[in-house]
Amino acid sequence: MNTRYILPVLFLLAMATPTKAQYTINDTFANTTDCDTMTRGIFIIWWDNANNYSAQADVLLDTMLSYRNTCLNDMAMMDPPNPIDGYYYNVYLHTGSGFFSPNGWGNGQGTDANGYPFLTFPTGVLGDLVNTAHETFHIFQYNATSPGFAYSGDSQWYIEASANWFAAKMNPNNSRAFVEAEALRKVPHVPLWLSYGNYPVSYPSNWQRYVHQYGLALYLYYLTDVAGMPDSLITAGLYAGTSEMPQEYFYNQVGASQSRQHFIDYAGSMTDNFNFISPTQGNTAILEFNTYADLADDNQFTQTYTDNGSGGWYQPATTDITNAWSFNTYKLNNSITASYTFEIDADPLGTYGDSSYFQGQLVVKSATGVSFVNLIMSSAQQGSVTLNLTPDDYEVDFIIASMPEVFEDVNPSFQLFPYNMRIVKNGGVGVEELEQIPNQVVLHQNYPNPFNPTTTIAFSIPRPDLVSIKVYNIVGDEITTLINDELSIGNHSIKWDGSLQPSGVYFVQIESSGFVQTRKMVLLN
Repeated sequence: MNTRYILPVLFLLAMATPTKAQYTINDTFANTTDCDTMTRGIFIIWWDNANNYSAQADVLLDTMLSYRNTCLNDMAMMDPPNPIDGYYYNVYLHTGSGFFSPNGWGNGQGTDANGYPFLTFPTGVLGDLVNTAHETFHIFQYNATSPGFAYSGDSQWYIEASANWFAAKMNPNNSRAFVEAEALRKVPHVPLWLSYGNYPVSYPSNWQRYVHQYGLALYLYYLTDVAGMPDSLITAGLYAGTSEMPQEYFYNQVGASQSRQHFIDYAGSMTDNFNFISPTQGNTAILEFNTYADLADDNQFTQTYTDNGSGGWYQPATTDITNAWSFNTYKLNNSITASYTFEIDADPLGTYGDSSYFQGQLVVKSATGVSFVNLIMSSAQQGSVTLNLTPDDYEVDFIIASMPEVFEDVNPSFQLFPYNMRIVKNGGVGVEELEQIPNQVVLHQNYPNPFNPTTTIAFSIPRPDLVSIKVYNIVGDEITTLINDELSIGNHSIKWDGSLQPSGVYFVQIESSGFVQTRKMVLLN
């Protein structure tokens, strides 16, 4: 198992002061008689002089200083207190034997007897750039000023998830950049903020639940590299002085509607085999799960059906039901031509009395590709959509996401948000339509999304009307008008070819009879 899980990080909340140009040694563990050192910038690296790690220390210093430059200049983070007070930041290389062995160190950041943070690296991980980036990022989280982001309770997940996110950003092609990601698919019903700091006694003690906080780097990566949030927003909350939890901070910064759409789109993309990371990274995550996880605690699909509906309303067992900001997935294996209606009917309140909020999405896997269809929600608790399937549509994954305005759990266990779901098989049908005609204008999510270079944009209008559909780039410039014409009642679709545009986030907008709706699209050329 990756050794970066061994030693947790301790954070102080302290205001930063300007850094000094020269640094002196302030150390409680080493000495220059028994140890060799190398200094560069704000760092001093120590190792037992019975060994020679000068070559490794030289590479490590260059790497850590590069990461420091990114953290301070690109992400508006702060130095730790050591260099601010004029001292080197201590980094110790240890082997498990020799001079440093009595300390029992693992891999991570701690605080010494003088009140200053330090970093320890087992020499066996010195070539692991993902681990180096993760631990170096912790250094610049240390002086965070936001009480809500402290390393405890329902906020602890974020410190580890953001460090893993940074490691992936710095090493985007590394096969192990998202090595814990499969854990997110296998326990999707646990709350977003599950971590060491709030682990319920009722949960099984296994790998996939313990590493949940690390795996959530995938969620942060989705927000920045697919949904288009700036990288700086991931770190801004650390220094905002806010008492908001990280999950609440993002919700308020991005807005309720966008936050919820991002979350369910992220769930759909994970269900579509992690479609926003490389196949090698996705396969590595699956291998890691199969190596370390408790395979009996696999909750990727709450129920599976084959060529048939659910046989009535179904509510998951208490151990499987959604918490806040989590989801369940139901699988329909299909080999026939048939119509299916997918429905949600949720309780208005969670088990602690907070208002619920649900949204549904279908991931349709066909011989020709994958498409994503949102349920038409008539309220925060009810919604449905009908699909006409052919044998080419071999699988439909029904995602039910619980996204209430709830961001922490103060009770001994996490709040449950119960719901009922139903998949109704309506019988054999034609294949000309994807959805029933709604009673209002609806712009469906384009599919596939992300796409390269073409995507299909489907929409429905309840009456004959003038319809305008335009595409805009992320700064609001109009790219093209796809439709500006009188259309008949019913379901329509049009393709957009983005091959002449650069990769990035785009928006498609429908306007009809004063109604305007916008969807986000991600082009990966």
